[in-house]
Amino acid sequence: MSDSSQMQPGWYYAQGDAPGTQRYWDGTQWVGAPQPVGGAVDGGGGAVMGAAGAPVEFGPRAMAWLVDTFPYFVVAFIANFFNGASDSGISLIGGFLGLLGVAYLLFNKGYKMGTTGQSIGKGMQNTKLVSDATGQPIGIGLAIARLFVSWLSLVLCLFPYILDHLWPLWDGEKKRLIDKIFKTSVVPA
Repeated sequence: MSDSSQMQPGWYYAQGDAPGTQRYWDGTQWVGAPQPVGGAVDGGGGAVMGAAGAPVEFGPRAMAWLVDTFPYFVVAFIANFFNGASDSGISLIGGFLGLLGVAYLLFNKGYKMGTTGQSIGKGMQNTKLVSDATGQPIGIGLAIARLFVSWLSLVLCLFPYILDHLWPLWDGEKKRLIDKIFKTSVVPA
């Protein structure tokens, strides 16, 4: 498209960038560095989808987070109830439940999302987490590292954790801060 003022948000070739690359147009400006093209022309006026595809809106991301996180919070709440007991046997149950909650998160957001791109919530929302460079799932190691950095922001202070999750609301690439760190995107499955 020659007149960028008429372009809808999406991935396009930006004049002046290297051939075989595209950038995300947010409707008013180009966002981010050129990315290698991993897809094909989408048929909508010559727009080329990147390796990762077009990012999903905030709503499906938020719903996936709720679905993925709710079971953990329920288990953590129950574990806290048991941990407050004076009986050491009951406290042991609380500790076990706490470990069970962490194991669930590591499985769902580490193993499952790392290997398939989809956690339980992302699967229900028909979205997936992929590498910007390859358009493929990021692997178990990076998925766990991404989860750990997110946990770290929560442990240090609640504000950065909340800010990270709300960032796609105003970000031109519709990415969380954690996505920018790990060069990932949440795209339609």
